[in-house]
Amino acid sequence: MATQTRLPLVPAEAIEVNDTVCLVENGGRTAYFAAGVPLFSHASDDVVGRRVAAAQIMTLGLARRGELSTALGVDRVTLYRQQRRFEADGIGGLIDAKSGPKEPFKLKGELLERGQQMLDEGKSRRATAAALGVDEGTIRHAIGKGWLHVGRSAAERGPGGAEAASQPADRSGKNAATPFGVATWRSLERAAARAGKLVEAPPRFEASMAVASAGALLALPALLELGLLEAAAVYGRLKNGFYGLRSTLLCLAFMALLRIRTPERIQFEPPGELGVLLGLDRAPEVKTIRRKLREMAAAGVAQRFSAALAERWVKQSRRAVGLLYVDGHVRAYHGKKHRLGKTHVARRNLSMPATTDYWVADKNGEPLFVVTGTMNQKLIAAMRERVLPEVRRLVGAERRVTVVFDREGWSPKWFKELDEAGFDVLTYRKGSYRQWPRSWFEVVVGEVAGRRVEYELAERTVRVHRGWKMREVRRLRSDGLQSAVLTTRKDLRALEVAWRMFERWRQENFFRYMREHFAFDALVERGAEAVEAGRTVVNPKRRRLDKQLAKLRAQLRRLESEYGQQAMENKESRRPTVRGFKIANGKLGSRIRELRDEYKRLLALRRQQPKRVAVEELDEEDRIVQLKPEAKHLADTIKMLAYRAETALVRLLEPGYARTEEEGRALVREFLRSPADVLPDTQAGLLRVRLHGMPNGRSNIALAQLCQRLNEAQVKYPGTELTLHFDSLVEPSDA
Repeated sequence: MATQTRLPLVPAEAIEVNDTVCLVENGGRTAYFAAGVPLFSHASDDVVGRRVAAAQIMTLGLARRGELSTALGVDRVTLYRQQRRFEADGIGGLIDAKSGPKEPFKLKGELLERGQQMLDEGKSRRATAAALGVDEGTIRHAIGKGWLHVGRSAAERGPGGAEAASQPADRSGKNAATPFGVATWRSLERAAARAGKLVEAPPRFEASMAVASAGALLALPALLELGLLEAAAVYGRLKNGFYGLRSTLLCLAFMALLRIRTPERIQFEPPGELGVLLGLDRAPEVKTIRRKLREMAAAGVAQRFSAALAERWVKQSRRAVGLLYVDGHVRAYHGKKHRLGKTHVARRNLSMPATTDYWVADKNGEPLFVVTGTMNQKLIAAMRERVLPEVRRLVGAERRVTVVFDREGWSPKWFKELDEAGFDVLTYRKGSYRQWPRSWFEVVVGEVAGRRVEYELAERTVRVHRGWKMREVRRLRSDGLQSAVLTTRKDLRALEVAWRMFERWRQENFFRYMREHFAFDALVERGAEAVEAGRTVVNPKRRRLDKQLAKLRAQLRRLESEYGQQAMENKESRRPTVRGFKIANGKLGSRIRELRDEYKRLLALRRQQPKRVAVEELDEEDRIVQLKPEAKHLADTIKMLAYRAETALVRLLEPGYARTEEEGRALVREFLRSPADVLPDTQAGLLRVRLHGMPNGRSNIALAQLCQRLNEAQVKYPGTELTLHFDSLVEPSDA
C-alpha cells in the first residue's frame, strides 16, 4: 500500500514541537498550528492560556509531554500535573488559587454542616445565625462565598456537594434531542403504555432549577383540600396509558390556574416545564387532552363529580350555605353547525342562540354548583326542577335556606310556594311602585360580615298577593331613587337584608372574572344532542308569520303615508271629486288593497298556529338541539375548583398584603406564574419548591408568608411520599 507523504506546511519562523505541531510567536501573541491548521492562540504573557494550550494538545494526542517540555521549556512533571487538573476541573483547574484564607474562619466543620442543615429546613438567615451564635453578616458572607446555600437540598447538591440539578438550558437541550418527540425521555414507560401494559405513569421528580411557572404548585394544597382527586373517584380510572386520571385532572387544574384557556393553547407552552409540575417528562399534547376529555365525558358522571365536591364544601362550611345566591349566565353560541334555541344576551342586548347555566354560590360569593337549563329554561323553572332539589339534598330536609335572586324570579305565587317548601326569599321588587316619603327613612350604621355598612333605610310589611304579605326594605340612594327589597326573613336586621341583596353583584363580578381569566364561555365539546321529549319551544312557524306581518305593516304604513301626501297636494281645480282622485291614484290604491288582503290572510294563518309546540313536532328545518353538556360541565367544575383554590390563597395573605380581593388575586396570579426550583429530597421525604424573588419587597414578604402558611398543611404530592415544602428565594429580611 502506498504511503502519502505529509506536505511541509510549517511556517518558516515556527518553533517545531513535532512533525504535526508547531508554535509561532509574533506581535505579542503565541499561535499553535496542527498540520498547518490554526489550533489555539493566546497572549504571550498569558500563563493560563499557555497551560490550556498544552493540556489541549496532550489531550488530543497531537504531542507527547517530552516534546512539549522541550518546546515550551516546562518540566514534564509540571505538564503532567496540569493535564490531570485540566481533565478533572476543566480550565478552572489550571488557574492558580488566590493567596490568603481559603476556607471559613468561624463557620467550618460541624458548625458549617449545622448551618446548611438549618437553611435546608427553611430557616431564615437570621434564625440560623442566632442558633449558631454568629452574626447574620457571617451567614450572608458564607452564602456569598458559596460555603452555604439557601434552601439547597442534598438532591440539589449531588454527591460530594457537586451540582446535580438541571438548568433550563440543560432541560431544553435534553427535551429537544429525545427521539420520540419533544421531552419524551421516559421512553420505556411510554412503550409500555403504548402496548396497554401501563395503568398510569407514576410521578417521579428530578432536581430542576428555574422551572417556568412552577409557582402553580402553590395552589396544589388548596386543590387537594377542596377534594379534586377524592371527588374524582366517581370516574374510577381511565384506560391504560401514560396519562391517567390523576395526571389528567392535575394538568387541567394547572392549565386553568396558569390561564391556558383552551387545550389548543397548551401547544404554545414548553411541555417539558409543565411536565415537571406533574412529575412526568412532559405535559400531554392537545390531542391527548381532547381524547381524555372525551373519555371522561363518555362516562357521564360529571354531575356526580360536581355533586361530590359540593357535598364536601357544604360539610366544611355549613354556615355558608344558610344563604345562597342563584343567578343565570347566558353562553352565546357563535357556531353555524347546530340550531339552538335563542335567548336574550344582556351584555350584548341581543337575542342569540345560547345556553343558560344557573350558578349557585354560598353567602361568601364562592361558587357551589352549576346546572344547565334545558332549552334555556327561565329562572323559576330551573330553580323548581334542578336547583332547589339539589340544594335540599345538600343541606338536608329540615334546614331552612334563604335563596337570593334577581327580578327574573319575581312571582308572588312562587314566593309562597318557596315559603311552604322551607325556603326563604330575598329579591328585588319588580315593576313600578310608589315612592315612600323621605321622612320614613333614617340612617342605619352597623357591621355585616366584618364590614362597616351605612345605608339610609326604611321598612314596612306589604301585601304582594291576596292573603300573602312580605317584608319590604327600601334604601334611599344618593340620587333620590329608592331600591326596594322584599324578603320572607323576619329575623334579619334591615341593614343585613339590604347588604345581602346588594352583594348579589358578587356573582356578576364572578361571571366577568371567569370570562376574562378562565375562558368561561369557550366551547369545550362540539357535539350536540336531541332535546328531551315533551319540552316546548316558541312555534317557529308563528314566529316567521310574525316577521312577515311586521314587514307588511311597514309597507302599508309607507304606502298609506304616500297616499295621504297625494291627497294633501291634490289640486281641486284638476280633481274636484274624490272619485277623480281615486282614479288618478288607482295603482297606489290598488297596491294598498292587495297588501291589506294579504295581511288579513297571514293574520288568519297566524291565529291557527299555537304559540308553543313540542320539540318532537318540529319540522326537520326547524329542529332544535342542545349542546352536549357533559364535557362543558366537567370543564366548568375544574375551573370552579381553580377559582376556589385561588380564593383560598388570597385569604391566606394577611390584610396588609392585599387591600382588596382584586389586588390579592392579581398578586396570587403573579405567584402562580413565577419560576421556581423543584428539588426532591428523598432522604428528608420532601419535595422542595423554592420560589424565585418577586419584583418588590412587599410581594416578597407576602410570598414568604404564604409559603409558611402552606408548609403548615404538610400536604404530600399525589402519588408520592414526598411532602410539599415551599421556600422563598428572597426572604423577608432581604426585601
